[in-house]
Amino acid sequence: MKFWMQGKAERDPRAFGERFAWRMVMLFAGMAVYLTFGSIIGGRPIAILATLIALPLSYGFRLRAAAEERRRGETMEDERDAWILAQGDRGFRIAVSCWYGVLTLALCFDTPRAALQTNDCALPSMVLLGLIVANIVGQLTVAVLYRRDRQ
Repeated sequence: MKFWMQGKAERDPRAFGERFAWRMVMLFAGMAVYLTFGSIIGGRPIAILATLIALPLSYGFRLRAAAEERRRGETMEDERDAWILAQGDRGFRIAVSCWYGVLTLALCFDTPRAALQTNDCALPSMVLLGLIVANIVGQLTVAVLYRRDRQ
């Protein structure tokens, strides 16, 4: 994976947190698309299982990326980074609260509840999709705040 990225990180003016956040936005977006088409529309439980396996791996991706940055001797995090990460966590919490609030409200009515009962995987997938969408919002918040800070 490094052969096409060789030398790019040295020229990249973005901080580690911003580079990592953009990568995670793409990862979670792909995960959301896979879950939507595989489980919510397709009704396959393997998509739920694959997503549940891949979701905790994102923490390991951050640890590995941070270890690579330390090997290069780059400063990892300061007060600015801590504030930006706190804002990303705040965005995550707001997004997950809104998603589950709307999902709960939708389940109070017959029409949306009937639509979610089209296959056995739809409701669990919607719950899991909310977690993924909230992660996208959190990582996107971090990436945008880093970009704004850089400009």
